[in-house]
Amino acid sequence: MNRGIRKLYCRALLIGLFLTLVIRVEGQSLMNNNVTFIQGDSFYVVSAERDTIEIDRKPFSIRYFGKRYNPDQRQFYVAQIAVLDNRKDIGVLAVGMSSENTTYFEPGTGMAPGYNGKYDTLLVSDKGHHYLLYESENDHRVGLISKKANILELEWKISGVNFNQTKDLSFNEMKKSTLYFVVLLDRNLDGIIDEGELKVVTVNFKP
Repeated sequence: MNRGIRKLYCRALLIGLFLTLVIRVEGQSLMNNNVTFIQGDSFYVVSAERDTIEIDRKPFSIRYFGKRYNPDQRQFYVAQIAVLDNRKDIGVLAVGMSSENTTYFEPGTGMAPGYNGKYDTLLVSDKGHHYLLYESENDHRVGLISKKANILELEWKISGVNFNQTKDLSFNEMKKSTLYFVVLLDRNLDGIIDEGELKVVTVNFKP
């Protein structure tokens, strides 16, 4: 290899390494663990492991960052969200424990979505969770808001509520004034609750 070709080769290699680094850094900067509740023009950003918010009895959405669900590569990136109506049902949750030790996150407890393949209505249950994924434009349970590198900004739109898979209700029809959202984002797919992967959000609904 002559000197000119060697210089071009080294330059191309350095550019490739630089672009790889940029993509990784951008991905890491975007991959924050915040969960945002959105209702109208109001944004409620949850960054702490446990937080309390208050919203109107109207439809709302939840946004978060994740990666593409890719079963062919065994990359099962999802948001697992359980919605409870009793604080006691939250149980014991701690960093370092297996998510499978929690009743509503046990294997096989992902609840079936609606006929359209989505969870338009909250399913309130202490025995299961919403299994939220984005695989492609044709196969998804949440909407894609933006994409940068391999990081997706995703949104779950919620129009009503259903207690124990009985009857769909509007939020105005709901008698409960408080629901508890347990949000698990297993970033490294190890089945363990790691620092930053869990959010427990108490949502109070205004009268």
